[in-house]
Amino acid sequence: MKHTFKTVFALAAVILLVFAALPVAKEQPPKPEKMKKLSFPKYKEFEMKNDVEVVVIEHHEQPLVTVAVVLKAGGGLDPWEKIGLSGFTADLLNKGTQSKTADELAVWIESAGGAIGNFSGDDYVYVSVSILTEYLDTAYEYLADIIMNPVFPEDELETHRKRVKTGLEFELSQPNSMAIRHFNSVVYGDHPYAKAPTPETVEAVTRDDIAAFHKKNFVANNALIAVVGDVKTKQVKKSLEKYFGSWVTGTPDVIEYTPAPERTSAQVYLYHRPGAVQTNYRIGHLGLRPTDPDWPAVVIGNRLFGGGSDARLFSILREEKGWTYGAYSSFSRSTDIGVFRTNAAVKAEATDSALVELMKQMDLLVNEPIPEDEIQNAKDYLIGNFPNTIETPGQISNQVINTKLLGLGKKYLETYRGKLAKVTSEDVSRAMKAHIHPDKVAIILIGDASQIMEKVKKELATDVALFDLEGNPLSLEALAVEPVSYDYQASLIKDKTATYSLSVQTMELGDMYVSIQKKNVGGREVVEVSTKLAGMINLEETMIFNADNLSPVSFKSEFSAGPMSTMSDLAFSEGSGKGTVKGPEDDEPKSVTISLVEGVILDGTLEFAISVLPLAMDQKYRFPVVDTKSGNLQNVDVEVVEEVPIEVPAGSFDTYKLKVKGVDGERFIYCRKEMPHFLVKQEVPAQALSIELKVLN
Repeated sequence: MKHTFKTVFALAAVILLVFAALPVAKEQPPKPEKMKKLSFPKYKEFEMKNDVEVVVIEHHEQPLVTVAVVLKAGGGLDPWEKIGLSGFTADLLNKGTQSKTADELAVWIESAGGAIGNFSGDDYVYVSVSILTEYLDTAYEYLADIIMNPVFPEDELETHRKRVKTGLEFELSQPNSMAIRHFNSVVYGDHPYAKAPTPETVEAVTRDDIAAFHKKNFVANNALIAVVGDVKTKQVKKSLEKYFGSWVTGTPDVIEYTPAPERTSAQVYLYHRPGAVQTNYRIGHLGLRPTDPDWPAVVIGNRLFGGGSDARLFSILREEKGWTYGAYSSFSRSTDIGVFRTNAAVKAEATDSALVELMKQMDLLVNEPIPEDEIQNAKDYLIGNFPNTIETPGQISNQVINTKLLGLGKKYLETYRGKLAKVTSEDVSRAMKAHIHPDKVAIILIGDASQIMEKVKKELATDVALFDLEGNPLSLEALAVEPVSYDYQASLIKDKTATYSLSVQTMELGDMYVSIQKKNVGGREVVEVSTKLAGMINLEETMIFNADNLSPVSFKSEFSAGPMSTMSDLAFSEGSGKGTVKGPEDDEPKSVTISLVEGVILDGTLEFAISVLPLAMDQKYRFPVVDTKSGNLQNVDVEVVEEVPIEVPAGSFDTYKLKVKGVDGERFIYCRKEMPHFLVKQEVPAQALSIELKVLN
């Protein structure tokens, strides 16, 4: 039930807090050795008769080979209404060919010890096999079959579609993921790099779409094959002609890189996430094109600014100020144009202070001389770490493919460290001034607007554009907790006991025991709900609410997980509540006073309210709710989104699936269709958490 979600969120906070409390080593590192000559393997290039581009790198240190096939058929080609098409095509290549089923393909390559990789990026689809040299022909034959002869079975498509939509539910519940999505949308506009799949676009992709996309774009003259490892170039040529020589050419689609919008001023975009105890941010703007000569200086400047745990942002925002678990910056390098961005998750109450400090540090980087020792430390790290990125055939393959596709030239990898070594402090200062613009940044915030909007507006002296988490325009007035009046069929709440199993991914955390009893207290009928959970998580909770209108009477809870504990002790009467609460980030309990509105319920009472209200497809309710972790009032929105037959340990049920958006983010409730709509299952995608009904008496 709802209280377990408070437990899980608290547990997540515990883990982060323990991690954050670990001391960061400050030992003086040894002085770097003089840069040694890097023996980067030479690579050879040729074209097959059917125009396939080939790169071969002989690397004989281990009897391993990576064969990678790259096609210019990435997500940038997806129609806006079918975003995800390229990804479906890549993911389903090995789910059946004209001669083999998905299982047969899996056994074929796995029996030879092959490790498979396939994914779709913005610009390219990448398919690879890493394998022992003695089984290299198996890799060639396997790749040729899945790339040239896939059949995209309908059943495999639907299975994969469900998996993708489940993954999207998780992603869309993550504030970090939403920050990335909204940042790309704001900065890139109608540019293909702004495309991101949604449940609707994923649902719109059909098998015919996938087959047509494959036929059009998975053609020989749209491909690059890289063979890296314990091979001989002469033999590679023969083998590729044998297995890929019949691959036909065609006229593939070309990604149209619509110009991204040019920013002329800084702007704050706040996406409301009610009850958020942290604010996730992405701040930045368009960056460099891949062949820009300033790249070596930009890489060094970014390293010292936000490129690691020893950089300025991390040192100041985490170690000095204690506002975050980590703060970073980066420049992306893409086929068209990349971005500069900074990212962190800061305590909600420190949102404005952290933003002011970040903007200050950005301004200092651009306008003040950079100390020579910072530049030298950044150079030493980048030069020293580069050999670690080209140790295995797979790493070498990735580096060479990336270099070739970005048009960086054949000598780029061999000369990379030398170019870094030649960068001066003047080069870095000039590059930072040229490519970082504090006065033109897009500031993307994912947080509780009711807590942070006015403070951000005041500290940054700028307007704030407000949206809901999906990106729809919102007003502060719409966030107000308003009174409601619902006709609850409260007589349907009966004395019961229930057991729910609690698990995170495949790990069982234990059973939760719930007792529901109606009692007479002072001549008024109330409902008392007691909950116990023991094991990795310990929870004892008692919630009492009035039996007629579900209004709160009292709430007590004690929770512990590892070194952390939380508690709540609240009592309600005559339109207000008082007591003490201790959240997962509080050192000590704090006193709270809560002004109630008509129709308010406790967060743990929500499932009971849902159970005694009429439900139907697309039905929506908004509840004013007391967040018992903080003592704040919040709106919780509930929508019936689907009718789903499900099976849980207690049996099979026809259920309504409800999306719940409120103080603990987004979750899904499955309740019995017949009234009372008792709770059968809950899912919290952000925590990979599942609660299922085990026993009901």
